Amino acid sequence: MSVRIKIDLFGIGIINGELLRHIAPLSTDAIVDKLPIILRGRFSFGSKTYWTLPGIEIYKGYNPKSVKSVEKGDIIYNPKTDELLILLENTEMPNKVNKIGLVSDNLEILLKATNGLNTKIYKAK
Repeated sequence: MSVRIKIDLFGIGIINGELLRHIAPLSTDAIVDKLPIILRGRFSFGSKTYWTLPGIEIYKGYNPKSVKSVEKGDIIYNPKTDELLILLENTEMPNKVNKIGLVSDNLEILLKATNGLNTKIYKAK
């Protein structure tokens, strides 16, 4: 099962993506239950490796498919820091994370964003 989502970066544009339940069902279900999510996003400290939305408050742990190596366009949940991340380049995370989805287009819009920008994630109709 997949859930199509839209990620609205206020004043900049909308990114399309989907949440993939078969990879991390508990984390994905918890996030789907909280939609729509509106949080202030920011880039990783000192680089534009990923866009992060801290304070998701779902507290779901690792699963057997948790990984450290993630790819550009992945949407991941980091249970250690309780944040949702959208990857802008392939990277190695410091701890295991749950991959929960993919961005399907417009990923480059994130490069125009500034720290503290309101970001809304909601189900696509």
